[in-house]
Parts: sequence; C-alpha cells; structure tokens
Amino acid sequence: MIKNCSAAVSLPGGLVLRQARPADLDQIGALLSARGEPDDAVDHRLVVTDPDAGLSACAVVVDGDRVVSTATLLDEEVHIGGIRLPAGQVELVATESEYEGRGLVRALMNWAHERSAASGHLVQAMIGIPYFYRLFGYEYAIDVPQVLKVNSLP
Repeated sequence: MIKNCSAAVSLPGGLVLRQARPADLDQIGALLSARGEPDDAVDHRLVVTDPDAGLSACAVVVDGDRVVSTATLLDEEVHIGGIRLPAGQVELVATESEYEGRGLVRALMNWAHERSAASGHLVQAMIGIPYFYRLFGYEYAIDVPQVLKVNSLP
C-alpha cells in the first residue's frame, strides 16, 4: 500500500515508483507508442501539459533513469440519473515487456487508487483491456456509450 501518493516508493529489484518528471516525458511517450499506439504519446503530452492535470497526474516506475512502466490518472465526472459524481479514470498504462510480471501495474494501480481517493473521487471509470482490470478489483457496472456527446460552445 502506498501511504503518500506523491512520495517515491521503493519496489523490489531496485525499482522506484514516483511522480513523472519533465525529463521522463520522451521516455514515457516512446513506451506508450511502443506498447500501445503512437497517439497515446500525444494524448499523454496533452494531459501532463494541461494546467488542470499536470505531471502529478502521471506516475512512473523507473530502473535507474529508465522509465519501465507508467500510468496516468485523469479527473473525470460520471453522470448517472442526473447525479454528477467525481471520478478518476486510469489511462495510458504501459510496461516494458521485459518488466512484465513484476507487479508494476499493480503498484501503479495502487498509486492511482490512493491519488483518486485523495482527490475526492467517488467512482473509478475504466476503459481498457476487457477483463484485465478485474485483477485490480474492477467490475462491469454501467455501459459506456460508444459516442460521447459534446456540447458546442455558443
């Protein structure tokens, strides 16, 4: 369990989980592109340069100076029956293939859950690999629309 979601945490094998830093951005982008899609690096850069999110929205696991795993927690809002609930959404998760199976995503999910709770989120939304996130306590609760309605500006 991570007691302070902004503090660095030592992990087995000399790895460290910590908040992302500006010097990590190119490595995070390369990791997200290699393990996901090239647009993931663009999305990540948009999140961490947004003044409302910033670098504190992203955590990394490093081996020395090398970023080997990452996750980002987005602030969201879920609307259910006219009720607005503050929510967190874990996105942009990736791990170098040679570091898989070491519990790094589990450690990052713990970071995200604690950061989410500290931010006052009442709900977690997960859109990702079907069934994978059940390993971290997620379950299917509501359907997510395939097309999001966007309000246009006047």
